[in-house]
Amino acid sequence: MAAAVEEENAAGTSKVIAKERIEQGKGLKTQGNEYFKKKEYRNAMKSYHKALLHVKGLVDQPTFPGMDSLEKDISDEDKQEIYQVQFSCYNNLAACLLKDSRWDRAEHYCNEALKLQPQNAKALFRRGQSYFHMKDFDKAKRDLKAAEELEPKDSNIKKMLASLEVELKKIKEKEKKMYAGMFDSHIKKE
Repeated sequence: MAAAVEEENAAGTSKVIAKERIEQGKGLKTQGNEYFKKKEYRNAMKSYHKALLHVKGLVDQPTFPGMDSLEKDISDEDKQEIYQVQFSCYNNLAACLLKDSRWDRAEHYCNEALKLQPQNAKALFRRGQSYFHMKDFDKAKRDLKAAEELEPKDSNIKKMLASLEVELKKIKEKEKKMYAGMFDSHIKKE
């Protein structure tokens, strides 16, 4: 009987610990948002990283024999809050990194965000921006078109798609000139 009470107390304690970590994560995410609004992107990123650390390991952790997992004591509602904190932090980290022109890192965080919410227009848009700046125009177009389908009235998506079309036209023109030059020189040799 004492063992059962002890186990119940341990479960209750782990629930409290999980709740505290979720609340701390949410608070740090909010703090990051405040830094972002002030254009203090480095501080915002620090806050988002700290928020992720607070909720890390609460869900989706592999368990090993003899090792306790907090996940079994976490309600579905709490799990949703954890996923929301994770998603927001990944997506917001991507936004900060875009402001800092760190395209490959922004893409990484967009990928993390999209694992949690595959149909999120903002994350798709941000990843499309990353691809655009890394000159991977096919992937940029795919993501921007997907974002546009989800948010057809978003002017930022439309502007980015227009910029993409301009770049694609430039590439076609360069290719046309290059091939024209190749054929001209070939004809002259004969």
